[in-house]
Amino acid sequence: MKKVLVIVAAAAGAAYARRKVEQQRSEKDLHAATSRMGRTSGTTNAWAAATDRPS
Repeated sequence: MKKVLVIVAAAAGAAYARRKVEQQRSEKDLHAATSRMGRTSGTTNAWAAATDRPS
């Protein structure tokens, strides 16, 4: 029983870590996109343009 709990805890930890890495990668990509857009297009609201949200 103890081994099963250890395996479940390890699987949960791995899933959490994977989700955090994906979230950080997504935020990093979005930041890079907004940085590029701000430099190339001269827009002041690059975040709204990158997220398809009206400013």
